[in-house]
Amino acid sequence: MIFKSITLNNLFSYYGTHEFDFSPEPGGQRNIVIIMGRNGFGKTSFLNSLKLLFGGVTKDLTASIQRGSTTSVKNFVLGHKDWWGILNQKARSENIMQCSIEAVLLDQAHQEIRITRRWDLSNDNHSDQLVINVPRKAPLKGEDAQQYLSELLPLDFIPFFFFDTEEIGYLAEANRNQTIEKMELLLNIRPAENIKIVAKELRREYQKNAMDAQAREAHTKAEHRLEKLQLHLESLRQAQQEVDADIEAQEDALSDIRRKMRMLTGTGSVEKNARLEENKRQLEKQQAEVLSEISAAFEHDAFLRLNTDLAQQVMHVAEASASSKSNEISELLGSITDELIEVFDRPPYPPTRLTTAQVGFYQKRIAALMKARDIRNDEEQALFVLDTGKARKLANFFAAYQPEQKPANGLYQRLNTAISAAQDMAKIDDELQAVSQLSDENKVDLEKLQYAEESIQNHLLKQKVESEKLTQEQKVTGAEITKAESTINALQAEVKNAQNARDRVTLLDNMLALLEAYKQKIKAIKRDSVEQAFNRHLHELLDSNQLIAEVKISHNFELSYHGKSGETVPMSSLSAGMKQLCATALLWSLKEAADRQLPVVIDTPLGRIDKQHQDNLLEKYYPNAGAQVIILPTDSELDERKRALLAPYIHREFLLHNADGDSTTVELIPTSPDINYG
Repeated sequence: MIFKSITLNNLFSYYGTHEFDFSPEPGGQRNIVIIMGRNGFGKTSFLNSLKLLFGGVTKDLTASIQRGSTTSVKNFVLGHKDWWGILNQKARSENIMQCSIEAVLLDQAHQEIRITRRWDLSNDNHSDQLVINVPRKAPLKGEDAQQYLSELLPLDFIPFFFFDTEEIGYLAEANRNQTIEKMELLLNIRPAENIKIVAKELRREYQKNAMDAQAREAHTKAEHRLEKLQLHLESLRQAQQEVDADIEAQEDALSDIRRKMRMLTGTGSVEKNARLEENKRQLEKQQAEVLSEISAAFEHDAFLRLNTDLAQQVMHVAEASASSKSNEISELLGSITDELIEVFDRPPYPPTRLTTAQVGFYQKRIAALMKARDIRNDEEQALFVLDTGKARKLANFFAAYQPEQKPANGLYQRLNTAISAAQDMAKIDDELQAVSQLSDENKVDLEKLQYAEESIQNHLLKQKVESEKLTQEQKVTGAEITKAESTINALQAEVKNAQNARDRVTLLDNMLALLEAYKQKIKAIKRDSVEQAFNRHLHELLDSNQLIAEVKISHNFELSYHGKSGETVPMSSLSAGMKQLCATALLWSLKEAADRQLPVVIDTPLGRIDKQHQDNLLEKYYPNAGAQVIILPTDSELDERKRALLAPYIHREFLLHNADGDSTTVELIPTSPDINYG
């Protein structure tokens, strides 16, 4: 089923009558319709008008006026406070009180189905008139028309086919009871559960009829108490939703305030300041280590490293001493002298021993004689005289401090490192002190933002406490409901049923067991199908992702995301863009599993997505999202490059204008027939 045309009359921003003609071309293969316009030019008005056509004034529409609260049907239609209502303001100013939307659909046999919903708001009337013209039948009106429409597009299906991509991130979690119920309905699983509910009610009635008077009275009281508890639990859930919606709104406001504070101070986030402090500590540690090494060098050999010319001279002297000929002769004479002197003290001795005085006399004569033969001449006047071995060791030691070895380079490098660290620390100090350099006006603005931040934080704390309190109350009420249900079951067990009543109850029990088995079988089949399609489409759309390796769907259709090692990826780790892509992949897989041929209407089609993932959406998702896909982009979302990616699939293009803000006009843009279908 596809739209052949949609006509808006005095609805929201559309003043007068405006038709969107989507008539298919014979044998046409293109399925995409583009309705482009700037913000405030009528795209959301178009989407909400379609929701009104198929569902009337729904709870989702009334909640869209202001996050976290809903308004009445009458106030939504007629307007209330800051909400102008559904009637175009220019028409209202001219006392035109009628508005409508009409759609002509083509079924699979290409037969026309005309749906019209109109309002006459004269005398504060807010009721609508729904008329449907179907082939070979009389026009359907009122309840009959709404019943037909519910079969054509059930109310719970609308969020899966008409949606704004910036608002579908919640589907990425898909763990809310209402969302899971809608998914089951879309996958044709919910009907089995609905039959079970009816069968359980019928079974309860059979058992009640078999009770005696006293047990029946007690049973009635127990049911009344159960009903009150269920109503109380529902009110707690509603309050919880409102508080959680407020928390979400306040967290958005807090993020906005902190963004403004970062822009104002120019110092970045708290995380950045912490990072700067850590960098400074690392630089201080590095500087201390380098200065310690420099200090140790000055205690050891820094003098030699910095005086290479002196080290060179000393090495030359040592080398000369080690290679001197006279030095070698002197060392030889010295060793001979020692040997000759010791001759008098070593055996064997002569028959006639010399006296001690005689030995000393001859030893001195020998030493004096050998000294007189030493050829070092004036070398005794040198600064120092070394033997050859010591001279060589000294020369080798000073070789490491020669100019060509550049021994001072290490000291220079360490000194440069210390200076660089000091300069970097000074820059960090400048960044950390940036706030103190704000102008007086900016300081006042910053103080206001800080006050607002503190106020929101306090409010958030109170709301989170309230949310936790409501959660606990729901647990207590849930326990009381379980207890009440147990009481009812106990009363029913006490009943002495008649044989026919027992037979009926047994039959219903068997029927409930079969229905449960059928439901679980269908759920398993659908779950596997959706899970496989979800993972396939997610990797097609999110091809740069390294965080999510696999998505798992439980038997209750709850989603969980897992990394390469199987670890669970928390939802808080996913960006808004990733959640949007996950939700898109889920919608894609649900549509395939449901096998329903319905048009898809998408507002803000590219949302917060980066360029590569936008290309994936344009090339892979939108051409395959449905038999007819109507997208509502802004001019910044769909530039010429992106449009070229969609060109082979574009059937019609419209441009919205709204110069004065309350009178949208529609311009049909000719589409080139010369398109390569690939």
